[in-house]
Amino acid sequence: MVVLSAFTLWSALVALEASASVTIRKTGRAPTGYEVDFRYVNTTAKRVIIGGGIQPFTDQFHTTGTSFRFNGRYDPRDYQPGDFYVSNPSPQLPAEPAYKWPYEMNSTDDGVWTYTAPLPSGIYSFAYLVNCNYAPNCSIDTGHLVVDPDLRPFMNVQGDQVASSFQVPFDAQFQASPELNTNFDYALDAPDPARNRGTVKTVNYTSPGSLHPAPDVHDFGLYLPAEYGRVPAKKYPLLYLSHGAGGNGADWENLGRMSHIVDNLIRLGHIPPTVVVTPSFYNLDAAGGKFVYGNKSANASVPVPTAQHVRENFEKYLFPWVEEHYDVCREATCRAFAGLSMGGVLTYEMFVNATDKFDYFGMFSPATNAPYIGAADVARNPGLLKKGIMVAYGLYDFVFPQARDLQTALDGLGIRYVNRVTPFGSHYWNTWQDELWWFGVKVLWKKTPSTVQTGRERKGE
Repeated sequence: MVVLSAFTLWSALVALEASASVTIRKTGRAPTGYEVDFRYVNTTAKRVIIGGGIQPFTDQFHTTGTSFRFNGRYDPRDYQPGDFYVSNPSPQLPAEPAYKWPYEMNSTDDGVWTYTAPLPSGIYSFAYLVNCNYAPNCSIDTGHLVVDPDLRPFMNVQGDQVASSFQVPFDAQFQASPELNTNFDYALDAPDPARNRGTVKTVNYTSPGSLHPAPDVHDFGLYLPAEYGRVPAKKYPLLYLSHGAGGNGADWENLGRMSHIVDNLIRLGHIPPTVVVTPSFYNLDAAGGKFVYGNKSANASVPVPTAQHVRENFEKYLFPWVEEHYDVCREATCRAFAGLSMGGVLTYEMFVNATDKFDYFGMFSPATNAPYIGAADVARNPGLLKKGIMVAYGLYDFVFPQARDLQTALDGLGIRYVNRVTPFGSHYWNTWQDELWWFGVKVLWKKTPSTVQTGRERKGE
């Protein structure tokens, strides 16, 4: 069982006194003003590279929206202001000397592996690839993919996540660019922890038929704002935030730092204190097979469940359980659903077929496909015209055509929405962080339906 294998691997690392660390240092010098030091101890490894999420860099002038083979793939040491990373299928290493992966660790005789690079503002997820050159071919249960043992990911049970993450601050002296704003400081820790930082945890709930993490038990990530529990009888707005294909409910926190973003949205007055639930849409029942992050061979045969199937299950089990156990709003006016990629498809499903349950919908990099709703659907369900909606995707996102097709369909029906095209965005977490942030700033809990003025109202109006 993969969970046991992952736990065994972690135990072995501890027994061998393996250790690792990531240190972010403010340097006050070019190229980024910050350096990141990786240190990993493994006395038997022959080669260690850093992969599993961390990417090389490019810029707007050497990247196309049609083929990521034609981007800069710059080493971070060659960073220039305005550079950003895009999610691209890196060559199966070694593909050298034509292309050399920049994140290669160096070792000493005592098995200490190190790597230092200047990195600009942003979220970085990573794992150590041990004697393995290409992350999709490296397995956690064989020891070829190692999650940082001292920077453990946010997850429900061992094996549910296969990468650690960290956030680098912005330095205006070295990173500011007239071409592009790549400041992601809204995902850093909010100041004044007692006042501004909510709590985040995983929760298991009763869901008959669920396969994971236990029979008839399913899971979600939960964010409670800092003031939760301090105001008697208060009911809080509720946002459901879905992962995408190949993910789970811990992704938004582990890979996207959702709690930090929401803390700062609340602190800066963009949204009121809000409860966030990040559910998992795999393993709801035996229909599609069991999906566990760390088990690559088994996951290959597990299909993405249909959006209709997920919606029906959530309506039957998840939504009532959350309402029963937490002080959350039960009206559509203070409930929202959003998601990335296939989670964007699920959001569209909720918009069309659970219209009366939510007044706000965030479709981030939506992997939707025709047929879309038509005039007859709007006539039967006029509530579709009254919602707060964001359609968002990256300029270098492979779902760009699909997202535009969705917009065309909504335009043809007179359904208004707010659009965000992330100018540095691919199908990756820097894009989805950006989209969650702007969803909170421009749409969430604002006046409905969305109009050309949505997100532009002056405070107090």
